[in-house]
Amino acid sequence: MKKVLTAAVLSVAFVASSFANEGEQVFKSKGCTACHKATVDTVGPSLKKIASAYAGKEGDLVAYFKGSHPAIVDPKKAIMMKSQLNKLKSLPEAKLKALADYILSNK
Repeated sequence: MKKVLTAAVLSVAFVASSFANEGEQVFKSKGCTACHKATVDTVGPSLKKIASAYAGKEGDLVAYFKGSHPAIVDPKKAIMMKSQLNKLKSLPEAKLKALADYILSNK
């Protein structure tokens, strides 16, 4: 039983890691790195700040990517994200969730 439980835990960890890796690829390929850094606010808020604001709210972050949820991190700068969000809207749900997982992993 212990081996089965260990295998299950490792499988979940691997899937979560893969999802975050896919999200990092989306983050980089869509140009998010131009405005968002891991721990420092630049043009946009840091990933750490975003992760903190959306902790436990992955669905809200995905909805924000789709343009159907208001910004909660820095609403005054949200207008600058509009063109970037338009690039994300066409992505499949799984990629948006992977992107959210990557951002939320930056606690």
